[in-house]
Amino acid sequence: MKLTIPARAFLFALLCAAAAGAQPAAFPDRNVLMVVAGNPGGGLDLFGRALEQTMLETRLLPTGFVLKHMGGAGGNLAKTYVQQRNGDSYTLYVESNRIYVNKLVGTTPLDHHDLTPVARMITEYLVWVVRADSPFKTAKDVLDKLKANPSSVVFGVGTVPSNDQMNILRPALAYGVDPKQVKIVIFKSGGDLNIQLLGGHVPVISTGLSEVIEQVKAGRVRLVSVSSPQPLEELARVPTWRSMGIGVEILHWRGLFAPPGVPASTVKYWDQTLAKMVKTDSWKHALDKFGWYNAYAGSAQFRKELDIEAKVYTEILTKLGMAKGQKQ
Repeated sequence: MKLTIPARAFLFALLCAAAAGAQPAAFPDRNVLMVVAGNPGGGLDLFGRALEQTMLETRLLPTGFVLKHMGGAGGNLAKTYVQQRNGDSYTLYVESNRIYVNKLVGTTPLDHHDLTPVARMITEYLVWVVRADSPFKTAKDVLDKLKANPSSVVFGVGTVPSNDQMNILRPALAYGVDPKQVKIVIFKSGGDLNIQLLGGHVPVISTGLSEVIEQVKAGRVRLVSVSSPQPLEELARVPTWRSMGIGVEILHWRGLFAPPGVPASTVKYWDQTLAKMVKTDSWKHALDKFGWYNAYAGSAQFRKELDIEAKVYTEILTKLGMAKGQKQ
């Protein structure tokens, strides 16, 4: 049957309308699952909730987040879960440098190459913390005791492998202590870590500043070291490792990852949105509240710097005898 010109025009309009209706909705059009590789109360949880709150206040994200906590196994459970959600644009993963360290020490075959780096967001610094009534007045008091007997002080951390752990082993190594003999006890999270310290179950903990800042303000605990390159303005009396003559500094960043195989348009969306978010007063307030420092790097820069960091940590962990395939 031969169609008339008006009929062909009508059919063409119907086809265009159908094609338009088949177009995917603009991303995001529903809530995004935020997988937090830690338990409530820890540093990753605090970061995830601060990000969620800022997005709510600024309305930069038209939908919202649904948080899913997956602590345990040093973040490997969460990493595996996200890696298996291949191509899912509606999943974000909150993690630290464990993203590559865990593979280096042989606890998982996955690293940052098996996911999609989205952004490095903040950094904080790590601290050694003792109770207010602790006999240890300085970090050197602790190190001197370790030098006399490397297993004489028990440290608490939230997870291993981690920067918290490196913040014990690296200063010990630099001070002439055998790091393989240092005793480190692992607890569930930063929140649990504080309970163990305050309860007297461990004399020293290594953790992120944000996880203990409220206890410091309340006068329940004291900081005896900070891993920053230079003294922090708000913690001017807390010595850095370098100020003690120990050549160690550690940046403890938090970053965002997506599953492998997500579209480039999804990564572009987060690049644009997060670059705007980190300039808002709401986000700056969150940084001040938790003692964090802006360390924003978009997806491309973040990916490059992850490769550089992984190389540095391979050398450090090999020296400590902790890299996969090294004798323990």
